[in-house]
Amino acid sequence: MLTFNPHRRINVEEALAHPYLEQYYDPGDEPVADEPFKFETELDDLPKEQLKVLVFEETKLFQARNASRPPQQASS
Repeated sequence: MLTFNPHRRINVEEALAHPYLEQYYDPGDEPVADEPFKFETELDDLPKEQLKVLVFEETKLFQARNASRPPQQASS
């Protein structure tokens, strides 16, 4: 499923049908977008420094939201 070459990667439908994801996928509960999602800001167009600021700000928000949560045990 994970391949470096994007031309050799499986598509979304193939990934969802893969046995590894079988227990998580319910074809009857699959939302479909009416049109492709468009970001307000295309991250590819941002200068590197601005992108670094955005990542830093998002990290601070994540840490603040999760600061009081105890660590979760990994499931096996």
